Amino acid sequence: MNILLLSDELMPGGVARHIVDLANSIKKRGVNVYLSTTPGEYKNRLNPEISYLPISILIENSFNKNYWGIIPSYIGLSKYIKKNRIDVIHTHKRYSHLIGKILSKQYGIPHITSYHSDFNSEQKISIFGNITICCSKAVCKTIVEQFGCNENNVKTIYYGIKPFRVYNEKEKQNIVDELGIPRNKLVISSVGQFIPVKDKVSLLYSINELKKNIDVNKIVFVLLGYGEQKKHLEYLIQKLGLKNTVIMVNGTFSVESLFNVSEFMILNSIKEGFGIVMLEAASLGKMHIGTKVGGIPEFIEDGITGKLIEAGNPEQLAKTISFLLDNPNEYKRMGSNAKIKYEKSFGLNRMISETLNVYHSVLSK
Repeated sequence: MNILLLSDELMPGGVARHIVDLANSIKKRGVNVYLSTTPGEYKNRLNPEISYLPISILIENSFNKNYWGIIPSYIGLSKYIKKNRIDVIHTHKRYSHLIGKILSKQYGIPHITSYHSDFNSEQKISIFGNITICCSKAVCKTIVEQFGCNENNVKTIYYGIKPFRVYNEKEKQNIVDELGIPRNKLVISSVGQFIPVKDKVSLLYSINELKKNIDVNKIVFVLLGYGEQKKHLEYLIQKLGLKNTVIMVNGTFSVESLFNVSEFMILNSIKEGFGIVMLEAASLGKMHIGTKVGGIPEFIEDGITGKLIEAGNPEQLAKTISFLLDNPNEYKRMGSNAKIKYEKSFGLNRMISETLNVYHSVLSK
């Protein structure tokens, strides 16, 4: 079985991690896997034995479209498919879905589409394959009810990850030192792109609200990511007087390292397909505060595996952070529960087996 995984890019983030983990894992299971994307930071994580075809759907190391690269990418992929006798095309992002659909029709090859975000009806162009894999039930509901995808051709496969490694105390101290954080401060982190849908703006306003009621000198908030809002967020940090309370870290910094030194995490999205960071934190026995959007409540059970809040509500987020800081045993308890849930239902082997079953099912038809 020869599988082509096709995506727009491999920039640091949950989707790129998922694609690389999927490629590496099915390769280990003896499947011939081929990967084609616009090159990005996460290409370095790819098993060197996997055949990789660089394309130019986007401008390299960005999310900006490269219109001049679409035709050359299509031609290169067409030759690649014929040369390697691809059996299944599995696409992961919007432009890849379109190119994958055309190639699927041209060569009569089954096409699988994966949807990783709970997008909205403003995105009119939506391409669905023979089977569409969704990262959460919320995403499945969206594409069926708002975009008319046949529900018989939709399957939810939750993300699965390898657990993060637990660092020893010396390693943790080294990470804190690298970030320039005094060792006596508590770290609270938030990982995600600096784009409007991740709503880091509300997070900053919640921190500003928090400092009205508690002493924030013992806390450091670390925002890890990259994106179009970076300069605006830096301006807000300055404007709100949060320079000594908030640190912004480039998206290439190790999420594993940051989560090892964090007390708990915040996922403050306005829209979210699922949020692989929830699993990454849970694998270390740590919890997230998450918004009640998309697939987040499918992992976070309020008061059990984390805390749920309304989206775009800085006051509620501030109160929740304050409660957890006053009750450390509570966030440790919920973190332990999150780890149990992760180990039971969100392991990597389960995800790989379910995905391979989809490949076999489309080939059998």
